[in-house]
Amino acid sequence: MYFKRIDMHGFKSFAEPVSIEFNHGITCIVGPNGSGKSNISDALRWVLGEQSPKTLRGGKMEDVIFAGTANRKSRGMAEVVLVIDNSTGILPIDYSEVAITRRVFRSGESEYYINNNQCRLKDIRELIMDTGIGVDGYSLIGQGKIADIVSNKPESRREIFEEAAGIVKYRSKKAEAERKLEATNANLDRVNDIVGEIEGRIGGLKEDSEKAKEYLTLRDQYKELEINITLKNIENLELKNEYLKDDISELAAGIDDLKEQRVLLDKELAESRIRSEALESLNNEARDKLVKNIEEINLLVNEGKLKEEKLASMEKEEARLNSELANLEQKLEKEQQNAQELITTKNDIDRRMTALQDQLKEKIDSYSKLISEQTAVSAEIDNDKNSLFKLHSDVSAKKSEINSLENLKSTLDRRKELLLSEKDSAENQNEDILAVQKEALQERDSLRERRERLAEELRRLKETYQSATLQERDLTRKTEDIRISIGQLSARKKTIEEMESNYEGYNYAVKYVMRNHFRGVHGVVADLIHVPQGFEVAIETALGASMQNIVCQSDEDAQNIIKALKANKAGRLTLLPIESIRGSSYNQDSSLRNREGFKGLGVDCIEFDRKYKNVMEYLLGRVVIVDTLQNAVKLSKQVSGGLRFVTLEGEVINSGGAITGGTFKNNTANLLERKGEVTALQEKLDQAVHERDRLTKELSELKNRIAETSAGMESTEKQHRETELNLLSAENRISVFDGNMKDLAEGESKRQRELDSMQSEILSANNMIEKLNGEIEDRNAQIEALEERIESQMTELEQFKEKAEEGNESITRARIEVTACESDKANADTLVERIQHSIHEINSDADMRQTALNKLREDRELLLHAGTSSVSVKEKEEARASLERYIEEIVQERSELAKQLNEKSAARASIEEKVNASQSQKYELEIKKAKNETQLDSYKNKLWDEFEVSYLQAIEFRKKEFNMHESVKSSREIKTKIKALGEVNIGAIKEYETVSERYEFLSEQRADILSAMNSLKQIIDDMDKTIRIKFKESFDLIVENFEKVFQELFGGGQAMLRLEDETKPLECGIEIIAQPPGKKLQNINLMSGGEKTMTAIALMFAVLKAKPTPFCILDEVEAALDDANIERFAGYLKNFDNIQFALVTHQKATMEYADVLYGVTMPEQGISKVLSLKLGDKIDLN
Repeated sequence: MYFKRIDMHGFKSFAEPVSIEFNHGITCIVGPNGSGKSNISDALRWVLGEQSPKTLRGGKMEDVIFAGTANRKSRGMAEVVLVIDNSTGILPIDYSEVAITRRVFRSGESEYYINNNQCRLKDIRELIMDTGIGVDGYSLIGQGKIADIVSNKPESRREIFEEAAGIVKYRSKKAEAERKLEATNANLDRVNDIVGEIEGRIGGLKEDSEKAKEYLTLRDQYKELEINITLKNIENLELKNEYLKDDISELAAGIDDLKEQRVLLDKELAESRIRSEALESLNNEARDKLVKNIEEINLLVNEGKLKEEKLASMEKEEARLNSELANLEQKLEKEQQNAQELITTKNDIDRRMTALQDQLKEKIDSYSKLISEQTAVSAEIDNDKNSLFKLHSDVSAKKSEINSLENLKSTLDRRKELLLSEKDSAENQNEDILAVQKEALQERDSLRERRERLAEELRRLKETYQSATLQERDLTRKTEDIRISIGQLSARKKTIEEMESNYEGYNYAVKYVMRNHFRGVHGVVADLIHVPQGFEVAIETALGASMQNIVCQSDEDAQNIIKALKANKAGRLTLLPIESIRGSSYNQDSSLRNREGFKGLGVDCIEFDRKYKNVMEYLLGRVVIVDTLQNAVKLSKQVSGGLRFVTLEGEVINSGGAITGGTFKNNTANLLERKGEVTALQEKLDQAVHERDRLTKELSELKNRIAETSAGMESTEKQHRETELNLLSAENRISVFDGNMKDLAEGESKRQRELDSMQSEILSANNMIEKLNGEIEDRNAQIEALEERIESQMTELEQFKEKAEEGNESITRARIEVTACESDKANADTLVERIQHSIHEINSDADMRQTALNKLREDRELLLHAGTSSVSVKEKEEARASLERYIEEIVQERSELAKQLNEKSAARASIEEKVNASQSQKYELEIKKAKNETQLDSYKNKLWDEFEVSYLQAIEFRKKEFNMHESVKSSREIKTKIKALGEVNIGAIKEYETVSERYEFLSEQRADILSAMNSLKQIIDDMDKTIRIKFKESFDLIVENFEKVFQELFGGGQAMLRLEDETKPLECGIEIIAQPPGKKLQNINLMSGGEKTMTAIALMFAVLKAKPTPFCILDEVEAALDDANIERFAGYLKNFDNIQFALVTHQKATMEYADVLYGVTMPEQGISKVLSLKLGDKIDLN
């Protein structure tokens, strides 16, 4: 391997492209001072990777670019290409010729190429490592390198020996391994910190997770049990309601049967009373005839004899009859007074009963929301119909009474009266039916409209309910998500706050000091400042390790802390005493403040207590915060004063010009960002809590709306069902009314035919008919008034539905009062009837006695003037016997009829008692049924309120085998367990899984890191062994060569190399001991300048002999030698046939040994040119 050529363009003084070819042997580069000949050696050093501008005799790397002259513009780029022949394969690359290229631009950018393929500087260094031609090797030796060899620093000589030993590559790998080990150790510390943090959390999270899982399990079990218990209760109540419904229906049917029986008995009682009154009239008439017959007999028998006695007797009888008539009048007056009092009492009872019935109706209507409105309506209508029926019965009774009176005159008159009465009644019924039918038709139309309206309302409510239910599910999911988010944010905030309180992320010394609360400690720098958002990276970069400095009050406090750290081997840290620290802040001028990108001094970009001003100025007083790296570079060039520039992204430009930047490997939050994260987490947590409260409120309002909509649906459905039932009832009534109208029409036709045949008889009874019609009109007026009251009650019934319900106990008491009042009314009616009957009897007796008195007076007159009768006494006796038998038959029939009346009255009272008892029992059952329905609604609401499932959805949870007693017991036990769990964090399950996965991952990483550390340590140990062996072998060979070369160059004497510390051959310096001929053995530092140079050259040749390098450039290394020693030096170069030498020299003696001469001149100021001269050519160097 050898160098073929070097091409330069724009490098230093070589403005134009220059190419220098290197042949085998010695190449000398000569030229006057300042011509640029050393720039060739600088170009070689630079293209091989030199990074120090100072070594290249510049201030910064851009100085190697041609700067221009008065007549030439500067270049924008410098480029050097070194072409190497690699046919021997020394370079580890599959090319026989290798071209190494380096470029630099004025922007500061650099480019590296190997065979025109862009690469890194590291690739070039690895390519030439251990070949001896590196910038740190012994192939490029100038006066500076010779000075290093003979300097007072033995350690400076090691680089040549290490390059010769071929251990640079191993040292580089070792250094890389050590850096990796250090980085790995740092990673291990970070992982250990994180693992320690997680270990502190994972135990609690595990408990919370297990508790949460147990809670979810118990909650599901509790939900399943409670749903099944509720379903069982619902089934039991529904079964009870079915039984109650059957019982209510049975009682209702029984009540209807009893009412029908009561109506039949009332009719039979009315007929029997009419018959009894008719018999009484017949009896009185027969008795009158009997009396008359007896008197006629007596007259006939004693007509002559007893005429006077009879007259006397008639006078007594007249006196007696007058006395009896007077008594009867008194009795009649008393009975009439009693009747009036009873009527007054009866009216009071009627009013009180009406009031009680109204109260009862009001209570029943109020309570009808729990029972059926139909029941209340039916009950009220039944009561009103009963009253109406009583009025009709009263009318019929009065008509029967009139017919009875008519029958007294003649059967025909009674028949006519009956027919006329039936006709009038039929007409009234027809009018009533038409009126009621009209009302029924109006009610039917109204109910149909109401049904359609309710159906539309029900559809709208169902749509609203479905929409609200979907919204509720969405809000419930969002609420649960936000609750989980709150749990996660709280856990994260708690973790960071615990890290803050435990000083996680700080070194052990800081933790030790802060946890032991030393006197005078104010806190860690990171805790004493507040960094605005956006400046965290810049401030933390600017502070660096100073963030973990501890601020204390005095020097004494700092000394005490340091003593404690030493005594407890707790590590090292920096303390900043407030009383003694002196900070300085850069004095800003307007020019700096107004520069582009300037954000402020570091100390001005943070907030802190003013008592820490000196501390913060000390740390950040000369740090300038800039927005971007580009602006920072500009400012660093424009502003002087030892400032450090830090960008918002963490790039740093130090006062010397060094730039630090790139990306952080650790993306976790740093100390300052951790504080900011707590604030950010709190803000997020507050927002999440606010959102949760908003969603909870919205969900509550939505549930209330759903409940209201559900109640509205239920109420509307109930009204719709009732409307359907009422509509069906109205249509049935209309059908009944049509049938009644047809029956009335047929009856009217039949009666009309019969009345037509009796027209003549009717004409004779017109007066009586008019009277009867008048009475009937009075009753019809009452009937009409009652019908109006029924209509009013129907209106009131609708109003009563809006009133609040009353309790069953109140209804029962009201019913008892009504029943008692009805009993009082019945008793009053009985007394009134009895008194009216007594008055009627008194009137009959009075009429009979008045008739008898009148007859007696007539008879007396006749007796006084009449003669003896010719009528046969025998005939009169037969007529008397016949009358007596007739009277006896009437008395017997009246006795049997009275017995029947008593039996039927008792039967009716029994039926009335049964009706009242059945109705009370029915009401009690309806109340129980209503309570059950309320409880059913409560259970169904419980399913939704507690478990958010509808009744249909809950059926899916139904167990086939279910024990109620055991389930209730288990539910209570599970509820107790859930309560015992206390507060449960559901989010802990997911968080524990995440943290566990992270813990396992980090544990694996820690194991991998430990394994990698062990591997790196083993590699370092192996490297150390290899380096030690190679260095020892190479050093021994160089020592041997050095002794020989020294004697050859000096013509005698002796020299040696010695390690300063043989126990540490890889770290210690190398001493040179030399004894030129005729002098004592001494250290090289005691020798003259020429002897030092010759000794250094001897050492260089010894190294070249030990490990020859393909190419070696010597830049004026012989400048300090005299001609004789130059001759020895130049002559010795011929011993290295396998090495290319390039010598930059002024010495003619050296030039004489050159195979090729390159002359460097500067014909134009600042521009170097190269001339070549091979052996045998001539050149004028002047």
